[in-house]
Amino acid sequence: MGLITSLSTENRQRLEAIATDQRHQLGFKAYQPLPATVLATYFQATIFTPETFPNAEPEQVKILCNSDNWSAGIIRKNPLWIVHNSRHATTRQEANLMHEFAHVILKHKTIGCDPKTGLPQRRQQDEDEAVYLGGCLQIPRRGLLWAGQKNMTLAQIALHFNASEEMVNFRMNVSGIYLVY
Repeated sequence: MGLITSLSTENRQRLEAIATDQRHQLGFKAYQPLPATVLATYFQATIFTPETFPNAEPEQVKILCNSDNWSAGIIRKNPLWIVHNSRHATTRQEANLMHEFAHVILKHKTIGCDPKTGLPQRRQQDEDEAVYLGGCLQIPRRGLLWAGQKNMTLAQIALHFNASEEMVNFRMNVSGIYLVY
């Protein structure tokens, strides 16, 4: 089941509203890029890579450093510690962090940890919501409308919001906003 069909219209609208409210609390307009570093400061989060994570098991660090099969994870909630994959493109890293901050905003609980990597595991519904909210935080629906009014190209929108073109396409598809280039 795809993300669009797994989240109801009401749930998607709720997540868009949460992103709008969160951006408003931080003083960001829909057309302004919201860097993950701003959310890190707001949530007093410390961001790590596997290499910089304190007291990590050497075998876990090796597995994480040599793999593209993971993105990020919340290692501790208080204080908030997030580890992310530095092998990914910076735009992907931004999306990965937005996804983790979405878990924080939505107060999702972990259901266990992967014994090999130590990364948390969550319910699929929580993951779908975090994917959607993370995308909303990075590129709000109203931000896409603004970009359309400015006749921005896909590449310009991606650059403006520090996102990948794949993320822009994803947000356009789930928002029902299609821009003509």
